[in-house]
Amino acid sequence: MSIKLSLLLVFQTLLCHGLAVGNQQVEETDYSWEEAEGYKECEDFLIDMEVQHFNEDNGEFDESGFFREKPKPKALQKICSERECASALNRSMNSPGCGYSERILYSGNWTTTRIDLTNPNGYREAYFRLGGYRSGKTNDKNQPVGMAVPVIKKWYLDENNDVISATMSFYVPSPYQKDPPASLDEEVTVEQWDDLIIYSRTYGGNREDPEHMEQFHYLREALSMENIKTYPHMIMTAGYTSPRSGQQRREVMLIDDDSMTVKTETEDTMDLLSNIWPALIDI
Repeated sequence: MSIKLSLLLVFQTLLCHGLAVGNQQVEETDYSWEEAEGYKECEDFLIDMEVQHFNEDNGEFDESGFFREKPKPKALQKICSERECASALNRSMNSPGCGYSERILYSGNWTTTRIDLTNPNGYREAYFRLGGYRSGKTNDKNQPVGMAVPVIKKWYLDENNDVISATMSFYVPSPYQKDPPASLDEEVTVEQWDDLIIYSRTYGGNREDPEHMEQFHYLREALSMENIKTYPHMIMTAGYTSPRSGQQRREVMLIDDDSMTVKTETEDTMDLLSNIWPALIDI
């Protein structure tokens, strides 16, 4: 076979592959923003489909942000049709409010480990510790338990909204949910979570994007318009997709104050951080 013919076949293969990928992307995003996010956006948050940035330094908005120009989040219904999701009930569409999703996260078993925020590799190490349990290497049944979504991180705050500690958690998949294996790693625990009412906003970009964490501001604004009180000493983030692997879905979450049955700080606290945002930048 000649070199020219070989190159032509390679080019045709790449072209066809590109068209197939392109068509797949169109199918995956062929739903509205409301369907993708899971709630009605507040008109005050949109300016010609653009969202302003909230400047934490001066407490004012600026015109530099274009939230709607970011990738559309992958729809939760699509994700949960492809892999198991933690059991939850979406009540958003029955709510008179806008700019947030309201869900009941049902009780269940989660594996949890502390994130060492003083270590640049703290997030990675926490993920691998949970991965050891998931793979069977560090559970007492020596049995892979699989993977469900989302991966949840909890951030414990003091009275000044500074982070004092953080944890990462994996939901135990349904085959092992009622009787999860015990952890052989003393840094990984199996926890039974009670029902929680959570409020969230969705982001379709990368976790390092400043717009990701800015969604906490819009979430609080949306909830304040409905006079909804949230628990002040914890914030949560949830990841449903692998970073930089196609469409993304990330959520920022606040917990309904009345649904918190135990309002105590985590026992594994660390030295007080002077600034919340550097600690959260790798969420």
